[in-house]
Amino acid sequence: MPVYAYVLLRCSRTRLHDVLDQVRRMEGVKSASPITGRFDAVVEAEAEDLRKLAELVVGRIQAIEGVERTETLVAVG
Repeated sequence: MPVYAYVLLRCSRTRLHDVLDQVRRMEGVKSASPITGRFDAVVEAEAEDLRKLAELVVGRIQAIEGVERTETLVAVG
């Protein structure tokens, strides 16, 4: 059963558009948009399980230069 999540990103101001360009090309990313508020962007993601979701967020998204912090919100319904 797939896992759906929203990943909030805080990015360095000068790298936001570069970060979004890279994230949008990743497998499992449905959308990535800049937002207002405490975070700079939100990513809608889908993975086959929690392990794959963790690989996406921790292994790939957090590794992008300019990503300062993430918070992952897993959909439960």
